[in-house]
Amino acid sequence: MPAKLNKAQSFSIVILAYIISFAVSAIILLNSGIENPIINMAVADFAATVIIFLFSLLLRNSSMYDPYWSVYPMFIAFWWFFEFGAEGDLIRNMIVLTIVNAWGIRLTWNWARSWPGMVHEDWRYTKLSEDTGIFYWLVSFLGIHLFPTVLVFAGCIPLYYIFQDPSGLGVIDFIATIVGIGAIVIEAAADNQLRRFRLSREPGSTKIMDSGLWGWSRHPNYFGEISFWVSIFLFSLPLFLSGMYWLISGMVMMIILFVFISIPMMEKREMRKEGYEAYRKRVSALVPLPPRK
Repeated sequence: MPAKLNKAQSFSIVILAYIISFAVSAIILLNSGIENPIINMAVADFAATVIIFLFSLLLRNSSMYDPYWSVYPMFIAFWWFFEFGAEGDLIRNMIVLTIVNAWGIRLTWNWARSWPGMVHEDWRYTKLSEDTGIFYWLVSFLGIHLFPTVLVFAGCIPLYYIFQDPSGLGVIDFIATIVGIGAIVIEAAADNQLRRFRLSREPGSTKIMDSGLWGWSRHPNYFGEISFWVSIFLFSLPLFLSGMYWLISGMVMMIILFVFISIPMMEKREMRKEGYEAYRKRVSALVPLPPRK
């Protein structure tokens, strides 16, 4: 079925799937009767994930989930902003909402412009399918769909408390804003540099990307992504220091995901390319640093 869909048809299905998932989330949030807003949002998030998974299963393509990472946090941010934002500092809330949406829109756009449609599926998913066989769709639901949903939701939990924080702006808010803007700029620059490189190299080439930000970090896009979640935590740092220690869990889980799962997986694949071992010895894995000689 996916092979018969062109790019326009593929995008239409993705848009439909996400509209349905957001609609179901809104219905749950408005009618579930769950008093705790965080649990209520978690249930809505889970339901939306199930819907996207069902589309993935129907289309035999787990890449249906790929936009979820950047799209659903915007839904969470908007919902909590309009439901609880009146209780917090308006300027801080507007800054946070703007950063979340700038990050989400840019990341979603980067996915959309590079995605060829349902004819494509992320190489990590196809490999997982080969490795797990008949258990793939169970693994897909738990590992490709639900696990990232849990991580992203944990990263978004500070937003609930940030939007209700009535204290005035402080130095921490300024630092968090700089980190957030810097994260978006770094990730955007890294993605654009990588896109230009891929479009310019000859088909079948094994040449590695080692210029621009990629000459200072082997994964500058991941550094930008981690920095975004760090910025969200920083906005909640005064609350964390007041005893709400669980607010750090989302950021920590994101760091663990990228440092111990995503980067090693990418490194293993890239090591097959000529010259990557030398590049690996010369360039920092994550944090942009001057290359070693």
